[in-house]
Amino acid sequence: MAQVFSHPDQPIDSGSGLPTPPAEHVESDKDDSLARGVDSMVRTEAAHELEAQPPRYLFARISVILIMLMWVSAGFFKVSDMSGFVDTVTQHRVLPEHMMSFLWWVGPGELVMGLLLVFVIGSELRKPFGKIVLLVSMGAISGFIYYLMQVDPVVLQESGCGCLSDYRIASGMENSVRFFAVGRNAILILLHLVALFGPAISDRVRRSR
Repeated sequence: MAQVFSHPDQPIDSGSGLPTPPAEHVESDKDDSLARGVDSMVRTEAAHELEAQPPRYLFARISVILIMLMWVSAGFFKVSDMSGFVDTVTQHRVLPEHMMSFLWWVGPGELVMGLLLVFVIGSELRKPFGKIVLLVSMGAISGFIYYLMQVDPVVLQESGCGCLSDYRIASGMENSVRFFAVGRNAILILLHLVALFGPAISDRVRRSR
């Protein structure tokens, strides 16, 4: 039989036959400082990795792409049929005669705007250049909405808005040209707001995390 050796002065527990711990012995709680340190280190590394990753601003960039496609398609249709576009605007009877020569630059200007927005999609989205381009684009669309409001509804329905030169979708709806043109441009204004303010909101959400 195994014999338990103990110090001669150390009392023996009668129930278990094992030496009893000294009276001053108190078992300490488990030390979890190491676990807390590891958890803090993991959180710090995760935060650094999040900051190191460049923000994508997905919704803002998609908005800029849609705006760019609008400018490119509108400019392409006008450049391919400049005489049709000029004739459509002439039927509106809104612009004075001395501004008619300016219409020949509208199509190329829209293509240039689309080209500038290509840079905004990339690294210029959060920079002053990108914001200026977006503001100019939004101002031009707002001016076009104001222009449509000056055209007589009957004339506009018969001639079209001139957005895509003289091309327009046939519809039996009354005032359909004005309705679709204003609705489309209102959506474009909303896309501009997403592109302008979306990155700042995204940065604020990342910092709060």
